[in-house]
Amino acid sequence: MTIKASILVIAVATALTGCNESDRSQQTKTVSWFFDHRSELQATLKACRDNPGKRGNTPDCINANEARKKITVQDMKDALK
Repeated sequence: MTIKASILVIAVATALTGCNESDRSQQTKTVSWFFDHRSELQATLKACRDNPGKRGNTPDCINANEARKKITVQDMKDALK
């Protein structure tokens, strides 16, 4: 392998490693996590509504919306007690 090819391989590997690290730092929050963290749920829902074209189908927006639905159902059940 030539020196240029070696440098190219190292550069590509380094770039891909950086991408993977940033993905890991932004782990997707679960429905139950949002259910237990209401202020973060509200902030996420607001961000999802503010930019639905970019964020609307992200795992966090989907999970936040599911958590909101579960909270609504729980609130209705509690109201009927």
